Amino acid sequence: MEEPTAVDPAVIATGLRRVRKRRWFLWSLIIIYVPAVWTSLTLTHSDRATGLVFGLWLILLIVAVWFVTTAKCPRCGNLFHMHGITPLYLRNCLHCQLHVCADKQK
Repeated sequence: MEEPTAVDPAVIATGLRRVRKRRWFLWSLIIIYVPAVWTSLTLTHSDRATGLVFGLWLILLIVAVWFVTTAKCPRCGNLFHMHGITPLYLRNCLHCQLHVCADKQK
């Protein structure tokens, strides 16, 4: 049984802000990987220290992916980026097609 759809613009805007913050955290972690490893190798000249940086990055990435995939759509209440067992990080809800920036469009 599906949850009722939210029509209040304030509720949708708050929910979409939460989804966007989680997405930005994930994409920021992905972008920072190469500079972090390069900086670690340059400063420490140690594979062990770089492995530690990689391990920390991987743990943060797993947490970020979990947060993004469990973000609920504020309009339909389903998982925004999940349809079935596969996460798809698209800009629309995979259930109701709500755009991630729908609250900004006027």
